[in-house]
Amino acid sequence: METSVTCYARGIVLPGVSSKHSSALVSPPSISPSFSSKSLKTSSLFGESLRVVPRSSLKVSKAKNTTSLVTKCEIGESLEEFLTKATSDKALIRLMMCMGEALRTIAFKVRTASCGGTACVNSFGDEQLAVDLLANKLLFEALTYSHFCKYACSEEIPELQDMGGPAEGGFSVAFDPLDGSSIVDTNFTVGTIFGVWPGDKLTGVTGRDQVAAAMGIFGPRTTYVLALKDIPGTHEFLLLDEGKWQHVKDTYEIGEGKMFSPGNLRATFDNPEYD
Repeated sequence: METSVTCYARGIVLPGVSSKHSSALVSPPSISPSFSSKSLKTSSLFGESLRVVPRSSLKVSKAKNTTSLVTKCEIGESLEEFLTKATSDKALIRLMMCMGEALRTIAFKVRTASCGGTACVNSFGDEQLAVDLLANKLLFEALTYSHFCKYACSEEIPELQDMGGPAEGGFSVAFDPLDGSSIVDTNFTVGTIFGVWPGDKLTGVTGRDQVAAAMGIFGPRTTYVLALKDIPGTHEFLLLDEGKWQHVKDTYEIGEGKMFSPGNLRATFDNPEYD
């Protein structure tokens, strides 16, 4: 997919941040090659298992003013530890954890799955690649297993899909499963982008209405960059060798810098004679 999609949190563009911490990612043997209900039932990568439980036993807690909680979040914490401190909304925590599980699996698949085209074209006219459809499937499955997603849609399936979650106390999610998938074979960085809105609406809403927005970045390192409503900044998590997400960086402002584009595309802006 060539179309760029930008997530917003409180009206601020989420930057693509590259962490300065830890070493380059090595494909961990613990990463599952497939995303299934079994992996969600038994996964303990983030501490407490993401087990599938009856919806009736899942209690929805309304988020309180959590701005002060962010001061307790520290570099080096796990994704679950960070989210638990950053928000009291257990439904949002579960949804973001399930998406993190899907991103972990997509990171493995991007390195190994077919990048060949299919006979399908999405409603935007883009040819759908096998790796696009695989990432799309994994994300829809993750949202279903979260039990708190009411509706979801993607660039591959723009029509609203009922995920079975509650309208009240639940969320609706829009995502691009694999932005830049057409350049996977050239080994450039690609990513997953998604936004989370409260309730059951994905039309007539804006970026400022989001309760969360995030990117999964698949490059030399795999990172999960997220922003939460009323919590300052963006927060970056690195996928470690053992499959855990570790908090490695916070960003509170976007400084000046040069634009980077693969394939020397920056020259089209810097050099007026470049055609």
